[in-house]
Amino acid sequence: MCKTPAIADIVILVDGSWSIGRINFRLVRAFLENLVNAFSVEFDKTRIGLAQYSGDPRIEWHLNAHTTKKAVIEAVKNLPYKGGNTLTGLALTFILENSFKAESGSRPGVPKIGILITDGKSQDDVIPPARSLKDAGIELFAIGVKNADENELKAIASPPEETHVYNVADFSVMSDIVEGLTKALCDRVDQLDKKIKGEGEPSPPVTSIAPPRDLVTSEITARSFRVRWTHAPGQVEKYRVVYYPASGGQPEEKVSGLYYIFISAINVYFFHTYIIVAMILKFLTLFYMYYPNF
Repeated sequence: MCKTPAIADIVILVDGSWSIGRINFRLVRAFLENLVNAFSVEFDKTRIGLAQYSGDPRIEWHLNAHTTKKAVIEAVKNLPYKGGNTLTGLALTFILENSFKAESGSRPGVPKIGILITDGKSQDDVIPPARSLKDAGIELFAIGVKNADENELKAIASPPEETHVYNVADFSVMSDIVEGLTKALCDRVDQLDKKIKGEGEPSPPVTSIAPPRDLVTSEITARSFRVRWTHAPGQVEKYRVVYYPASGGQPEEKVSGLYYIFISAINVYFFHTYIIVAMILKFLTLFYMYYPNF
């Protein structure tokens, strides 16, 4: 049982693909029931929402749909099995855009938690959507069962992986991780609550940040080419990328929270040569690369 007085908005994202099967999905329901039982679920305390996904995600209930633990558990018991493919990246984007919203019951000043439960490797890219959730201040926990890809789980979850990533060999033993997961969730909710209220340890002084590395460009297509780089170490929020013709003229720029951008091929053919500058926002660390003539 979670004993922290801190509250949270928790959204559970459940893989309902065909690989799970109806019998195993019953075990998923039992696991969810044990997980919900660990929290004080009320309208003014912890809220729990749930989305299920396969090829297309759907909301089963929003954070503000049920105001008691009994109501949430009843919803869990009646959770239908969806079936379909495994598009985890799409589902992560879906809960960011639909579940963690004020109209869905998400509250300001309350820790936001996302819990993914999946049994396989995603058929789409999970890294950018997971990063978008983290950038929005949502703490991610990843639970893998049976054929789940552990590296993918680690890429999705927030650090540290020791407390945010769980991988079990079979659905029948999911209950074994409930206690450890509950403790990790409670501890993290308490930490996030103190951080939001400014009661945590003082932030360390800002130190200099090294530049991003390995700026490379892709082959040019009919429409564009991609500029990609290796992330700079440290807590980097976004990159400002400036590109301008070496022969002179007005520069253009893009801001990205990812590790790549696309530049229009129309501009490329017109200017022939670019100097590309990537800058970490809030810092004056630059690096350059001359794009070769075409």
